Amino acid sequence: MTRHQPEGQSTRRYRYRATASVSRSLVRRGDTGQQSTRQVVPVKSGRSIRQDQGEQQVVLRRKVTMPHEAIRPLTWAERKQLHQPQEAQPIRQYQLVSRTLSQTGRPAPVGQMRASRPLSTRGTGSSPVPARRRQRRHGKGFIAKLLGFLAVLAIVVAGVSFALTSSTFHIQQLTINGTQNPGLLSTIQHIGIQGQNIFMFNSTAITERLELLPVVASVSLIVQLPNSVIVNVRERVPVLLWQSGKSTFGISQDGIVIAQVGQLSGVNGLATVIDKRTNVRIQPGARLTSAEVVFAEQVFQRVPGIQGVSPFTLQYVNHIEVNGRTVPANQAGQGSYVISSASGWLAYLGDERNSNTLATRLQELQQILSIAREKHLNLATIDLRFGSRPTYTLKS
Repeated sequence: MTRHQPEGQSTRRYRYRATASVSRSLVRRGDTGQQSTRQVVPVKSGRSIRQDQGEQQVVLRRKVTMPHEAIRPLTWAERKQLHQPQEAQPIRQYQLVSRTLSQTGRPAPVGQMRASRPLSTRGTGSSPVPARRRQRRHGKGFIAKLLGFLAVLAIVVAGVSFALTSSTFHIQQLTINGTQNPGLLSTIQHIGIQGQNIFMFNSTAITERLELLPVVASVSLIVQLPNSVIVNVRERVPVLLWQSGKSTFGISQDGIVIAQVGQLSGVNGLATVIDKRTNVRIQPGARLTSAEVVFAEQVFQRVPGIQGVSPFTLQYVNHIEVNGRTVPANQAGQGSYVISSASGWLAYLGDERNSNTLATRLQELQQILSIAREKHLNLATIDLRFGSRPTYTLKS
């Protein structure tokens, strides 16, 4: 029989010498016990066995066929699943045993390590094991670092000692800017700046000491290596003179009593307030309120424009005489400003704490003076302290 094989398929023919027992087992069929002249027994992979009578020959044929259905390609989801990373394997746990020395294999006194194959002790014998080269290098590195640290420490100590003891870093040059006041210059020069070590110099403490001086409004210090200090000073400027007893002082705009007139410059032409208080003494460093200073300045600016007042002096009192009695000069404040005219009358103005404004009080003063001129009155006092109720008295 001739078999036609499709294209792409092949047929292989195998011939074997089968034994009698194998042949008999292949040709027996059923329970009849009879032998057929020809019998085909199917086996795996499409093989068939043909046995001819009288011949102990087995012919094996393997038939290779192509599948009838086309192989379906993988989808994108299946391909993506194939390329997904596998789950991380759990960390393998190792048994911990006593740590051993790498040279001898003997257990160390402390520590643990992962169990591994023991080191070979071949050739060790009783001879001493030389130290490892790495350990010798480590020892040399530690000594080198220690020596380097000690050298740097010695250099630092020598540098600090030189900076603190050498005269090169002692303050020798002192420059003062912003003042020509001889008293202030002398105070700064003798405050203890020169001769100090520039690294130990406490500029903050010196600044605070200088700012306590009444004549100093502000001060700043600049330290320049190796031995120089620059002091920048801003002085207080007097805007008003204040006479107390036999001494006259300059008053700054913020109410600080600066110093006596002889120690100040630029005081010519300033108005003077005569302090008639008996229980108060003015001295440098004392403080008036800035409102009192502004009030006095306004009086000196506006009163000269009132007819019949100039020339006058401005006094500051804490008690006045009323009907032969001594009464407080101002119930609203500590004292009262008093205009003393050359004509001999006194006008009590009060101070900045009174409810009536200075402009209103001066307007009332001008009206009373006009009435006195018309009626030829000889005025003794004019009381303007109580606002809308000005009063005046006449000389007897």
